[in-house]
Amino acid sequence: MIEPERSEREEAVTRTGPDGTGERTVTRTSSTVAPMGFRAKSTVWLAVGIVDVILALDFIFKLLASANVGFVGFISSVAGALAAPFQGVLATTATSGHYTYWPDVAGIVVYFIAAWIVVALIGIMAARRPPHSDRRQDGVA
Repeated sequence: MIEPERSEREEAVTRTGPDGTGERTVTRTSSTVAPMGFRAKSTVWLAVGIVDVILALDFIFKLLASANVGFVGFISSVAGALAAPFQGVLATTATSGHYTYWPDVAGIVVYFIAAWIVVALIGIMAARRPPHSDRRQDGVA
């Protein structure tokens, strides 16, 4: 999980009145700041989570030989489109009316790995850069 950054700051102010008496005030503030790319990473993980849940439900419904009506029919049609790229990769196995639809499993794994790569790329692109230093040492402007 991506943890937000916590920032704390303390500021002390001393005020002196005309009669020489003073009062010191210390103000402490803390704030939570989401790292750059936080929302993009969260959106990618949410999307792949939804896709993987749909594929997992389809896998379970087919394994249990559920009737292809209503909610099961909806999940089957959406998962069919999501698992289409993997249909030729792994064969479907059938035993006594129940069949194991391996393209769903392949889709779950591939979509998860793809999301992991995209999130890593977002992290690289959104990383804070070190402050720019003047590297002109040869005197050329």
